[in-house]
Amino acid sequence: MIPRHSFAYGSNTDALDWRDWCARHGHDPAAIRPIGPGILPDARLTFDFFSPSRGGGALNFQTRLGGFVEGVVLEVSDAGWRMLDQKEGAPHAYQRRTRHIILPDGQALEAIAYQVVPERQQGFVVPPAAYLNAVRRGFAAHGLHPAPLEAAARGEEGCHHLPDVFVYGTLMQGGFWHGPAAKAGIAAITPALAIGTLFDLGDYPALTLGAATPIRGEILTFQDIASALPILDDIEDAAPDGAASGMYRRTILTVTDQAGARRRAWAYVMAPENLAGAPIIASGDWSAHQHLKRGG
Repeated sequence: MIPRHSFAYGSNTDALDWRDWCARHGHDPAAIRPIGPGILPDARLTFDFFSPSRGGGALNFQTRLGGFVEGVVLEVSDAGWRMLDQKEGAPHAYQRRTRHIILPDGQALEAIAYQVVPERQQGFVVPPAAYLNAVRRGFAAHGLHPAPLEAAARGEEGCHHLPDVFVYGTLMQGGFWHGPAAKAGIAAITPALAIGTLFDLGDYPALTLGAATPIRGEILTFQDIASALPILDDIEDAAPDGAASGMYRRTILTVTDQAGARRRAWAYVMAPENLAGAPIIASGDWSAHQHLKRGG
């Protein structure tokens, strides 16, 4: 089944560009509706495709472990998919890729992101001014940070880098898995709070989203997040790219550090349906909960 949503990271973020294209091709622009911002994890923007219709470089995304790309989630009708395929030249220029998009609250949404087919990918291709300005308009209209776009337009790495991981259980200092994680190179450890619900699974906890309990944990800042994430994903049995097929799902949360600053961080969460019968840790503090369980 085709997902009901698409993830736009280029010209499809711009309402004017979309309406103009629809007008030229006799389509109804209402077949696609933006519903809000989203994040494509483990990705970077690149201008590595020459678009004949644009007369220069057009955006694509490539894998970048520990990086992420901001964009817009679109709700797409059946007619809208035919229109997007036509606009993106699918399947000959771009192809549909099913990805898990992270929403502002850390929940995930399955969506189609269009990616250039490997045979059409090149080195850096300078984007034409009109195309680049359309994407700039789209980013500005949706409050997306322009730095990754501008870096990609210069042939540099086009993504946000996120070296921080929020941990709340056995990956914290003193926890069973902290030592293996530390071998990846931790540059700093900062006490922090997230929001959710904490469950006791015996030897380890699990965090779910959607509640308002402060969860005590730590931000581990890694020297090389691309080297650290495969280790952490393996420890947490988390699938790549934020997919939900593992025991935990790697997402991005906004957490509050000990100085009161709000920061984005990777975090491992579990779906509520996997926690049937598990007791809630009302304090939101795994370390204190463990101390009480031991009779301290």
